[in-house]
Amino acid sequence: MFYIYDGEIKRFPMLKLGYNGILSETKIAILRDLAKAGGKVSSLESLSDLTGIDKTLLSEHINGSEDSRGLVELGLVEVNRYSRGRLQIEITALGNIVLL
Repeated sequence: MFYIYDGEIKRFPMLKLGYNGILSETKIAILRDLAKAGGKVSSLESLSDLTGIDKTLLSEHINGSEDSRGLVELGLVEVNRYSRGRLQIEITALGNIVLL
C-alpha cells in the first residue's frame, strides 16, 4: 500500500505484530502528543513541554534502556541530530499507523 506525504509517494511499512505488548501507555502518549504537534519537534525540551514528562525519562522512552526498547529502535520515531547539540524528533509513518 502507498500514501502521499509532503507531496511524495511513500510505501507503508509492514507492521510487525506485538506492538501492544511492547508499547507502554507513556510511549503511546508521547506518540500522540508528537502527532498533535504536527509530527515533529525541534528539541527534547519542546517534547517535554508537550508531554509533561521530564527530559531524562523522555530520553529513555525515545532511545531505550537496558530493560526496554525505545521508540527509535521500534521505528516509530526518528531523531535527527544537528550542530550544537540540537536535534529534531519526528514521528515516522509506522508511528502514525500504530496510532490508528
